[in-house]
Amino acid sequence: MPKYDVVVVGGGPAGIGAAFSSAELGMKTAIIERHGMLGGNWTNAYVLSILGVYTYSGKTKIVGGIADKIISRLKKAGGTIGHSGNFVPFRPAEMSTVLGTMAKELGIDCYFSSLVSGVNMRGKRINSVKVSGKNGLKSIEGRMFVDASGDADIAHLINLSTMSGKEGAGYHQETTLPFRIGGVSEREYIAYANKHKTLVDAVLRSDGSIDRIHILKPLISAAKKAGRLYLPHSDTIFLFNTSRKGELVCNATHAPIINFEDGKEISTILEDLRRQAISVFHFMKNNIPGFEDSYLMDIAPYVGFRETRRAVGEYVLTKEDILGNKRFEDAIARCGHPIEMHDPKLGVYYIHLNGGDDSWYHIPYRSIVVKGVDNLFAVGRCFSAEFEAQASARVSGTALAMGQAAATAAYISLSSRKPARSINIKELQSLLKKNGAII
Repeated sequence: MPKYDVVVVGGGPAGIGAAFSSAELGMKTAIIERHGMLGGNWTNAYVLSILGVYTYSGKTKIVGGIADKIISRLKKAGGTIGHSGNFVPFRPAEMSTVLGTMAKELGIDCYFSSLVSGVNMRGKRINSVKVSGKNGLKSIEGRMFVDASGDADIAHLINLSTMSGKEGAGYHQETTLPFRIGGVSEREYIAYANKHKTLVDAVLRSDGSIDRIHILKPLISAAKKAGRLYLPHSDTIFLFNTSRKGELVCNATHAPIINFEDGKEISTILEDLRRQAISVFHFMKNNIPGFEDSYLMDIAPYVGFRETRRAVGEYVLTKEDILGNKRFEDAIARCGHPIEMHDPKLGVYYIHLNGGDDSWYHIPYRSIVVKGVDNLFAVGRCFSAEFEAQASARVSGTALAMGQAAATAAYISLSSRKPARSINIKELQSLLKKNGAII
């Protein structure tokens, strides 16, 4: 049976933050990942920006540590231009390659095409997890565990209390399937945007190139009414540059999800999202100047889930905490993203922080410590938060920071022989800051 100091379930941003930090602290580390590459929604669902490293205004940097190292390596690989507005755009091939290379350099064992299907407990501690793959079931033993599955799979498998969907209503945020378009004439589009500001817009970088664009509601509504566009759950189209001239990623498609565990429902959603993506591409190509010679590069390999199931931690982060820019004594990270809802009933809307778009709030340590288990953390979109609070804190920059905090706490827990909930918070914060984290 393979044995590790830290076992991370899920290789998305939160899991990467945890695994990379764990290995840097000298702990033997494993990542169990259901897909065939690292990156999670970054590389499999084409969420092609690191959002949350900066406040929503883009003015203040609020996440460092592992995030800085990934961005630095991406720049060297030609996969990103770095900070642009309030996020860091990137290209997926470079991201997956960089993450895989970094994991190898750090000595992390990656188990791809693998799912955790069972958990072995000894008292209040997890002893091992059962992993299913093409070669059957195997057990992987660990001293500390980080649930970065996105779905709170570990808490669910050991029958702990979990949260799912909107409190009192049960529905989830809508899913998305982004796609990339190449061959766009930025010059022609900018000229069109300057003349038709009620129909489209263009946000430009300092060098005059496109940063991001919107196709606005009047144009979308007219196209849908005329039967020229299939986009049933959206009334705008958003695209941004991925760091290469003339190459844009489009985030416009939406589909509601009822049961995220039902493979048949997921396949139906994917079919509909692909239909939307193709329709949006042809609408852009046939109707928007600058897109005449564009081509469909690719569609994300897998659906992007925004929210499914969440763990219950020692503290549940609330909407009021977020909007009130709350500071916590056990802080381990910052987040400045507004509440971003993709609501199946109300559509897309934002609720901004009371302190303004350059403000932020704290993520408390207790919200990543799973209640009832001595050696389990939940990070990323399945951490302990209310539905609307999660809609802010789920962004990938914050997820990286949560993961780094979980690994650092695991290190202190093992060194002090104390349960995760009982470690010295000041020691945790000091070590995080020493390794570049911003608290």
